Amino acid sequence: MKYKLFAIIIILCITAFILTMYLWDNLVTNALTSTNYVVFLVAIGLIFSFISFIFSKQAIKVDNDPNLIHSEQDRASFKKFSEMNIALIIAFYFALGSLLLVSLNDAPIWLGILSVIVLAIAIFMRYYGYGMINKLYPEKDLPNTFESDFDDKLIDALTKDEMITIFTGLYNAYKITNLLLPASLLLITLYGFHTGTSQQFALSVIALVAIVINTVYQVTVRKLI
Repeated sequence: MKYKLFAIIIILCITAFILTMYLWDNLVTNALTSTNYVVFLVAIGLIFSFISFIFSKQAIKVDNDPNLIHSEQDRASFKKFSEMNIALIIAFYFALGSLLLVSLNDAPIWLGILSVIVLAIAIFMRYYGYGMINKLYPEKDLPNTFESDFDDKLIDALTKDEMITIFTGLYNAYKITNLLLPASLLLITLYGFHTGTSQQFALSVIALVAIVINTVYQVTVRKLI
């Protein structure tokens, strides 16, 4: 039911996008091609890198809270670990976006250097965050992130309930991806049609990404059955 509601919301957003495009397209285009937009992306990347670090410390703190029993410690620390990962994802993609837009927006050199620094911080925090799982669950024989057979060892170390939780999250993400990618294709097409700017390359890339995601999913499921 919630995915039907999500699909309805997407349809409403696309409709609003079409009906109001003439009101905001020039404003948005000018904003996205400005140096201030790159500064905004850099700032968001840096802020969320710091937020992810705070969540990592909170995860360790609650994992060692003497007032909680072991199962409550695990539950609370994992929630903080999940919040940390959300912040890491936001930090990484905003930092990467800022670096990619430096040349497109003719941004000054100092901003390009700052973008590289923030991206390096985001990447460091991302790998630091991945490595925290071993600190939070030392009783589990979890593999190192850089091991070649990381996936197989991780699955072997999980309980049945943990595997169900992870696979449920992955499947939900897969379903949402299959809603968002076609919607993205439609929005990019409409925007390109309205502005007269060629969007063929962007459409081809997104379509290719959608094909790869779905093919990998189907091949993986087929192997496991």
